[in-house]
Amino acid sequence: MQVVELRTKLEEKIRALEDEKRALLEEVEQLKEVVELSERAKGLESEVDKLRREVKTLKERIPQEFLRELGEVMSQVLGEEEEEKTAEEECSCDEEELV
Repeated sequence: MQVVELRTKLEEKIRALEDEKRALLEEVEQLKEVVELSERAKGLESEVDKLRREVKTLKERIPQEFLRELGEVMSQVLGEEEEEKTAEEECSCDEEELV
């Protein structure tokens, strides 16, 4: 009888340890992914910062008058794009009403 009880306890302990091992392996994989994503984000932040500095440096080398003109042109272009999107949305709404 004692042998059966001991065997049962050992089997339960083995199942519990296997479950814990499985859970720990899952956690390890998830943590590895987090570390990898964190390193990737850090690298991208460095690249973005470098590009921002480069843009700033280049803008400083361009005459201010030209930048103002460029800004006006960009505003006009963006305004036209917004008008086109609105027109497209209206067309799609009209088509849906016809259906």
